[in-house]
Amino acid sequence: MNSVTTALDGRVAAAHERIESLNPKVNSVLSVFAEPGQLDPKMSDLSRLHGAPVLVKDCMDIAGHRTGHGSRIFEQAPVATQDAEVVRRLKAAGMVIVGKAHLTEFCFGATGENARYGDCRNPWDMARITGGSSSGSAASVAAGMVRFAIGTDTGGSVRVPAALCGVVGLRPTMGRVSNRGVLDVSTICDTVGPFAATVADVAELFTAMAGYDPGDPLSIPDDGSDPRRRIGAPLAGLRIGLPRTYFYDDLQAEVGDALAAAARRFEQLGATLVEIDLADPEGLKAHRTFSFVLADVADARRPLMEQHAAEMGPEVRRRIELGRAVMGQDYAACIRALWRWKAELRGIFADVADVLLTPTTPVTAPLWQDSRDMVETTKLVARMTYDLGASGVPSMSVPCGFDRRGLPIGMQLSAAWGREDLLFQLGDAYQQVTDFHARRPAGFPELFE
Repeated sequence: MNSVTTALDGRVAAAHERIESLNPKVNSVLSVFAEPGQLDPKMSDLSRLHGAPVLVKDCMDIAGHRTGHGSRIFEQAPVATQDAEVVRRLKAAGMVIVGKAHLTEFCFGATGENARYGDCRNPWDMARITGGSSSGSAASVAAGMVRFAIGTDTGGSVRVPAALCGVVGLRPTMGRVSNRGVLDVSTICDTVGPFAATVADVAELFTAMAGYDPGDPLSIPDDGSDPRRRIGAPLAGLRIGLPRTYFYDDLQAEVGDALAAAARRFEQLGATLVEIDLADPEGLKAHRTFSFVLADVADARRPLMEQHAAEMGPEVRRRIELGRAVMGQDYAACIRALWRWKAELRGIFADVADVLLTPTTPVTAPLWQDSRDMVETTKLVARMTYDLGASGVPSMSVPCGFDRRGLPIGMQLSAAWGREDLLFQLGDAYQQVTDFHARRPAGFPELFE
């Protein structure tokens, strides 16, 4: 056994040990894979990803394993015969898939509730929600089980749990990461995104995941440039936009304070702050994106509702019923509003600001006892993420503080389509002068190496 293989076995064994020890507390991992990874010793020094354990949300196909989508309906489903494209790319980078992460059933809900597998618990306070639907991916990184995890984001399913669990989560530009082999929720909003404790690690993971896939009809070509290229560059000359109306309304006081402190920090690092007046804040308040996603899910899950409704969790079933009530003309109005929003963002990024700075969530993690109405809780915690996600622009949640109860606060950085490099530049610069990302929940180990 060579030294590379020995190191791999040690890293995978350590991940397995941490999952076995910590998962009973957090319930963030649904299954663990025992098979060893395959490493090319010649690649061992080329990437920090090579040989790194990673958890994958259980809505992505992994050859030889069942894809459960967080539902009892798929408990006896046949195993996948091939990898989702993003899984194939992770393996090609030398990563070792060590298991499937918890999720809200059918990726539909922002709390981390799951009627079949139990609720995923927040490592910072077990009585509080993790956010969702990529609940297990965020909680597993926060709890120190793995260094890297993968989730999906439709209306905030990467960014919300990243914020509530105190880790970094990226929603890439729509189409930059393949959705082939991944459960569809809303085809015009879905994307796959990475989690880690640091922006640098998220940038590394995104670089391995991204790229054109001719098998995905929504995949887009990129220019071949390295999205990590601006990390370490000065912030002088960058304009950070602050859209106060809507995005800064009705915030928990400590969230507002943390965002104000983050803005000052960016200004100290050389960026220029720009106040932005949005054209239609009342339109954003109407939650139109939420309505058309409900309708999309109702259509996507139509066969399951007809054959297996009784086997679904009651909250997910209720939300599908709400989607079935969205009329065609209402759906069309939602899409027209989305195009107006995209046009406004295009103008902002062209003429006013390079990056937008907003809260990721308006509150820190709510208590489970206050979150059993998944519709209302999703509207609350995903209020800042839904419309930016639907626009297709890249957005990243970065830890930026804690409230008086010790619960993490996340800021959301958003840039123009294809400009993940700006998010990585700003986020890494912020983490170089702050330590919020390095703090650990009580009773959990240091970050996984």
